[in-house]
Amino acid sequence: MDLIRELPNVDHAHRFDGEPLVQSFRVGELGYVWITTAEAITVPGFGVAWVAGQLARYEADELRAAVAGGLRLRAGALVAA
Repeated sequence: MDLIRELPNVDHAHRFDGEPLVQSFRVGELGYVWITTAEAITVPGFGVAWVAGQLARYEADELRAAVAGGLRLRAGALVAA
């Protein structure tokens, strides 16, 4: 699975529940995941490997559905947006 980090852009806050500062990643052509920057900095070793580990919790069909509209990641749990 290709995870591509997106450039931060406060003009895209509407995609992220109004949060202006987020870390977001495209998940191939399936959709995207995101986490607030404030929360991401609390995750030791935050980055592509951490995000991939969070997504590995999903079965393939569940993952497709979850990321299609944007999946919000949290330091301690996953929350579908």
